[in-house]
This record gives sequence, C-alpha cells and structure tokens, in this order.
Amino acid sequence: MSFLSILLALIAEQYRPVTASHWVRRMSSGWLDWVAKEFGAKREQGASPVGARMACLIAFILPTLIIFVLHVAFMLTYPILAFVLNVIIVYLFFGFRQFSHSFTAVHIAIQNHDLPAAREALAQWYGPELDTSQLSEVEVISFALEKAIIGAHRHVLGVLFWFLVPIGPAGVVLYRFADTASQRWTQMGDFHLSQAARHFFYVLDWVPARMTAMTFAIVGNFEGAVYSWRYLTQKWSDSLNGVILAAGSGALGVRLGEPLSEPDSDEALRMAEAGESAVYEIGLEPSERSMRSAIGLVWRTVIFCMILLAMLTIALWLG
Repeated sequence: MSFLSILLALIAEQYRPVTASHWVRRMSSGWLDWVAKEFGAKREQGASPVGARMACLIAFILPTLIIFVLHVAFMLTYPILAFVLNVIIVYLFFGFRQFSHSFTAVHIAIQNHDLPAAREALAQWYGPELDTSQLSEVEVISFALEKAIIGAHRHVLGVLFWFLVPIGPAGVVLYRFADTASQRWTQMGDFHLSQAARHFFYVLDWVPARMTAMTFAIVGNFEGAVYSWRYLTQKWSDSLNGVILAAGSGALGVRLGEPLSEPDSDEALRMAEAGESAVYEIGLEPSERSMRSAIGLVWRTVIFCMILLAMLTIALWLG
C-alpha cells in the first residue's frame, strides 16, 4: 500500500503540482500563524519558553493526531479509504514540483547565459534572506544547488522517511508542519517560538538527514560523499543542513558552502606533531553541468528508494 500510494502521488503531482498558492498550503500556513499569534503576539516580549513548547505541541500534534485517528479508523473499517487518505496526504505534502520550478528557472537562465535573470529567479526563490544583486554566476549556481539539495530532502526524502514509519500519513503531516513552522516562526522574530520549532524539527529530522546523506553516497560519488560528510559539515552553521549539503556536494563532486580557511603555521605544526591529516576541499567549481548532475542525483535517489520499497512490499506479500 505504501509503494502504490507514493507512486500514484508522484504521478499525480507531475500533472497537477501542489503550489504555494494551493488552499491546503494556505490553510497550513494560516494555522501555524494563528498558533504563533495566540502564544506570542499577545505578549510584548513574545512567547515564553513554556508557551513556545506548548505552541509546538498544539501546532504539530493536533493535526497529526487528527490524521492518525482517521487513518486508524479507515484501516479498521474500510481499508480502501485508508489507501485513498495515504495518496491524498502524500500528494499534498510530497513531491519535486513544490521546489523544482524555482530551480528550473535559475537553470534556464544560466543555460541562456542570462546572469541578471538567474539572480532574479534566485532572489524570488530565497526571498529577502539573500541579496543576489552582486552574486557571480558560480555563486548563483552554488546557492541554487544548496537550496535544491535541501528542498529534495525536506519535500521528498524526509517526507518519504516519515511516511514509512508506523504512523503513516500522520508522520508526513507532523514532519511538514514542523519544517514549515521552523521557517515561518523564525521569520516572525519571536526568539522562543523559533527556538522551540527549530529544536522540534531537529529531533524529527536527525535520522532522515543521515538517511538522505547515506543514499546520496550510494547513488553518487561514494568516496566524495563520505569524505565531505566526515570532514566538511562545519562549513554550514545548521548541523542538519551541513550533513545533507556536505554529502550532496561530495556525491556531485562540486564545492559548496564557504571555502575552508587555510590553517596558519602554528596550527599546521600542531596538526603535524599530532599526526592529524589536513582537511581539503574536494570537487570542482559549480557550473551549469553541476545543475544537470543534481537533477540526476535526486532522481536516482528517489528511484533507489522506490526500488527498495517495492522489493520490501513484494517480500511482505510473498511472506
């Protein structure tokens, strides 16, 4: 049932993608904003630490519980309705098209050697958090690759992981609501709310992030992905994103993130005396070819996961 649900949802999404203007996305964002307002906006100093944790429980657990109860009720009465619910939830919260159109816009502009258009497309994708006006072509490609790799994880691979845990579609709702809140509440500027949401999502995404990194290593450049995962995650301030981006850049064979600083003479001497090997950048400079390779990496990752899931489904049927 899980394999067919994901397959049907992927097919449906290719013909009718769920965009940011979809009513479900608007309702989800409105619900999170309302919870944040109730717990934060009514106090001049924002939400209290306890109130922020309560906001997370209400914002994430309540919709998750509703979907879980529906799923269990359908499984016990009409299993076909449980299957339909699976397809609907996966279709609404899972898929490439929720981020790929932005990547495609940047990619087309780069292919046409139109740097201003690429900057504009990247600015629309990132929003006010990134000033693209002075970025070079390499920097535009690098930022686009980073955003696409994280998007592939949070909209596809992380969702897939939580769909396959015992709570099924409820896990998808929990993961996507927590991810959305960690971003929206951070933009609101409420310290305790944003901290609580990010911590909640960190707990949810710790295992999926490493599963995604391992899968990137399997379907991409294995040695590069493992080396980057082991030594280069510190290039990103967010530890979860660091694992995914390090493994993704290594699997693609490109350099992403801030360049590593060269150790000074004292540090180099200390490392030599301690027998520590120096950490080096690996991979090539990002280019238009890297963007095409990234598309292939994501598709290979999804196909690999679907094949594993299909084999598991067949084994369960035969068993």
